[in-house]
Amino acid sequence: MKIGVNILALLLLIVSLVAGRMYWNHQASEQSALRPTKIQDSSDIEGQDVSWKQYAQNLPKSVIEKIEQAEKAKKPIKLVIVGSAPKEKVDKTWGALLKENLKSTYGEGLITTQVYEYTNMTTLEFVKNEAYKQILNEKPDVLLFEPFLLNDNGLVGINHTLENINVIMSRLKEYNSELVTILQPSAPVYKAGNYPNDVKALEGFSKENGYEYLDHWNAWPDYRSKDILKFLGKTPGQPNADGEKLWANYLETYFTNSSSEL
Repeated sequence: MKIGVNILALLLLIVSLVAGRMYWNHQASEQSALRPTKIQDSSDIEGQDVSWKQYAQNLPKSVIEKIEQAEKAKKPIKLVIVGSAPKEKVDKTWGALLKENLKSTYGEGLITTQVYEYTNMTTLEFVKNEAYKQILNEKPDVLLFEPFLLNDNGLVGINHTLENINVIMSRLKEYNSELVTILQPSAPVYKAGNYPNDVKALEGFSKENGYEYLDHWNAWPDYRSKDILKFLGKTPGQPNADGEKLWANYLETYFTNSSSEL
């Protein structure tokens, strides 16, 4: 008799547990129906291509609009880089490093890059020799221009330098009024005298004329400090390999919202 009572009690316990589980499963099902299903964001999807806009966050609106047009038209914008050629041997200049970074970041379907580096060029020679016609032939959408500021220093004079830049830009805009121009100074010089004033004048000129201006000097150690010598070669104003990388690193941050390791 006692065994029968125990068996009956055990059966009642099992029935109670099963019924309780069924009740809570039903409750959970009803609550689940009230909650919205989370739609997976595109950024959460494994293998999803990252939008180029993530890399373009530091770029001006004028450049972003050009990239948007390039994406729609399936025709890349052209960036032309113009600057001074190195006076000492380096593995890669800042221009070459930036070109590689842009290709790996955006791909040539959005941006193609052409680099022109001129040895011992001044703005006066650039105008007299009509070297700017090489740039015209490239038909750039965006121009990154280091206008030979250091080569001009002590030879051309900053006022004439700015006049020459004006002439160069006028010629280029005759063929493309929508050209976006980004100006930047040459490399810093250790304990320079008047040269930093030329750099400030270029910055003021850029703002007055509506050009973008990149002050990469902010990325270098103070030009009055010996720390900067780690990034400069024997020729004044000539970056060594580390200096080229430092300069390129600054520009990569601007153009791609990221940078390479120094």
